[in-house]
Amino acid sequence: MTTRGIPRTEWVNPLTKDIDTWPAEKIVSVINAEDHRVAPAVATEIQNIAKAAEWMAETILLGGRVFYVGAGTSGRIGVLDASELEPTYGSIGKHVIAIMSGGEKAISKASEGSEDSREDGAREIVTRKAGPSDMVIGIASSGRTPFVAGALAEARKQKAKTVAIVGDTSGPVAKEADLVIAPQVGPEVVAGSTRMKNGTAQKLVLNTMSTAAMIIAGRTYSNLMAGTSPRNTKLAGRALRILTEATGRPAHEVERVFAEAQGDIGIALIALASRASVSQASALLEECGGAIRKAVLLARERYGDGSGDAGSDTSPAPPISPAMPAPCVPPEPSDMAESPVAQGGIPGRATSTPPALPMGQAQDVGLDPAQVEQAFGAVARAVGDGEGPIPGAVATIVHRGVMLYPRAFGWAVRTPERIPATPNTMFDLASLTKVTATLPAILKLLERGVFRLDDPLSLFIPEFGQGGKEAITIRQLLTHTSGLPAHVKFYEKGLQGEEVVEAICALSLAEDEVPGEKVVYSDLGFIMLGEMVKRITGVGLDEFVAKEVLEPLGMKDTCFTPDLEKRYRIAATEYRPDLGRVMWGEVHDENAFSLGGVCGHAGLFGTVYDLARYALMWLGGGTLDGVRVLGEATVAAAITEEATAGERRGLGWQLRSKRYSSGGDLMSDRAFGHTGFTGTSIWCDPTTGTAAILLTNRVHAGREGNAHIRVRAQFANAVAASVKKQK
Repeated sequence: MTTRGIPRTEWVNPLTKDIDTWPAEKIVSVINAEDHRVAPAVATEIQNIAKAAEWMAETILLGGRVFYVGAGTSGRIGVLDASELEPTYGSIGKHVIAIMSGGEKAISKASEGSEDSREDGAREIVTRKAGPSDMVIGIASSGRTPFVAGALAEARKQKAKTVAIVGDTSGPVAKEADLVIAPQVGPEVVAGSTRMKNGTAQKLVLNTMSTAAMIIAGRTYSNLMAGTSPRNTKLAGRALRILTEATGRPAHEVERVFAEAQGDIGIALIALASRASVSQASALLEECGGAIRKAVLLARERYGDGSGDAGSDTSPAPPISPAMPAPCVPPEPSDMAESPVAQGGIPGRATSTPPALPMGQAQDVGLDPAQVEQAFGAVARAVGDGEGPIPGAVATIVHRGVMLYPRAFGWAVRTPERIPATPNTMFDLASLTKVTATLPAILKLLERGVFRLDDPLSLFIPEFGQGGKEAITIRQLLTHTSGLPAHVKFYEKGLQGEEVVEAICALSLAEDEVPGEKVVYSDLGFIMLGEMVKRITGVGLDEFVAKEVLEPLGMKDTCFTPDLEKRYRIAATEYRPDLGRVMWGEVHDENAFSLGGVCGHAGLFGTVYDLARYALMWLGGGTLDGVRVLGEATVAAAITEEATAGERRGLGWQLRSKRYSSGGDLMSDRAFGHTGFTGTSIWCDPTTGTAAILLTNRVHAGREGNAHIRVRAQFANAVAASVKKQK
């Protein structure tokens, strides 16, 4: 709900209607999903935050003061940030002062009425004699707090720099500021409770701005907290570790110099990184205005280099560590049919305990961290601000049995709402269904001796054996060499469910199509393979795959026809004019939609975490953490070249081609993978034990364009280049 005159922060969130009737896990999951809106919203304000950080650093270095002014939650967030700066960055933090509506007592107990006076806000600025050398930052989620507006108005009158951090720019607070920072996080889970997303956004903005300002002011050394004096045992231990890391000097020398510097990390660091004495280091730090690196360089110039390694500016930034995935609760599959085929055993541990998904950083598994950043950077550049041809993406890398923490970019949904992509976003996997659901189902039945790959499909679906299709084999369907056409728009003919299968069975092959001669990628072939699984097992493809593949692997976020209540986690796809809506939580593929969302060629939804599990199983020869899903011989057969006429194909999988491969140019010839029309892809290289998984919702921006095709190969190339040669 939006209402004229009501601030954005008071709008009602349509995704949380009846939240008071939900179970706790769903409430928490939705709150978590809503919180993922915050970082992308803050990212849209980067330029303004950077400008505010520059102003803040300049103000402090010139001897001015920075005032945070707020009320309620916003005021308390300002108090928190200001109070943390001195212990983190030293005496420079004293230049940042928090002004709280209602005074100190309002920090621990609400004093809501005190925020209603503009005059009180102005009086606070007058009392502190703020002037041209100072900076005043007003913090107000609603953008309408009179106390904050009055303080900013008086600050401008006194020629101080003014900044507003607001959730709504239409109010008086933004109008009184020289610079406005306004992350748009959307309506709160509980309407008006701005301590939630808006409060989180304000905390992120202040953290980012003040940290950047302190770095600009020289109060760190590289990425080490070196501008403070520890005041307890824990901080003293941290200080010694920082000095050792920064200078490379032996522990006993670090302890001695640190003691001589009376616990001042910056002074000790300058002395240890050069041949300056502690007193000389202290004088240099004062001469350089507290800028530690500048003082180190000057000390080395005047007194000579120290014997230790003072560190490097080129150290890669630590990878982002997003939240671990929240468990999905897909629909429970029904009991399997009373069929020996359907009830085949699953060797390995009990499925009630899902196999582990080892997760780590690039350096944990021997990948080049800087090159890994290049890989994720390629995806980030392709997505940009999420307003272009690729609205959103989630990417990860698997190597040596470990999944790297995934990265999310852009928007899972641009319309009808705005929801950022997160590592937990579920994507319409489109044709990844072929290799993630239909292929393993067929291979499971193959292992149980139900058929041979060279058996004709008509042995199991007799009505298929007409129109020149009588001899088409299961192998030919898996390798896309059956001669069936690539695509037929059955949905335009109004066909539904079994009518689509009947139409495929009634098709006649074109005169120039001979089964087994060439590769023609065909959705129709996999529709029929899904139907074959149903005919043999007596249950739907979704139920068979859930029991035989998804549950054993712990792929809890992967399913056909996800419940609509999970829509807040699902990436939207394309607008369908015939239905008059954006496909969001419903399968994008029109034929799959006509088939009810469960079929062999498309319809599966899943997350990057689950696809990492699936990739690990294939790279592990059919097992994941002791749970065997496929036999080693089965995996080897599926990724062995079966067809080369047109493109290289294994069973279900595409094999990397020499040119124009979505798996890039640098993976080995043994690499296998697949793509989905919605913008999804997975590529695995068994030679290096590496997988590159990239999920996008590119069709949300329309099905034209090839940006997704380029970024797939670019990402795969950068991933392959990150692999270090094993010693």
